[in-house]
Amino acid sequence: MQFEQKRSHVASAVQCFMKEHGVSEEEATKAMWGRISDAWKDMTEVYCQKPTPLPRALLLPVINFARTISVIYLKADAYTHPQFLRERIADLFVNPVPL
Repeated sequence: MQFEQKRSHVASAVQCFMKEHGVSEEEATKAMWGRISDAWKDMTEVYCQKPTPLPRALLLPVINFARTISVIYLKADAYTHPQFLRERIADLFVNPVPL
């Protein structure tokens, strides 16, 4: 979050939460991670475990996009700093899987 503020970006979700609820950055971050966790549970339950009128061919790209975003932003901002993804990409495409 501090990195974004140095670049004069708009307010982050954490900052908006802090202002709206009058909490610290730590509490806001914890609350945001809770919301992300709940969203993953909802997606898994609604789209993967229960029958749905939507064809699976429409659902999978949306779920895969969410997975991709999760990989890019889970540990650090790998979009801005792609070196964080180097090891993961190497594991997927270069390093053999031991059998």
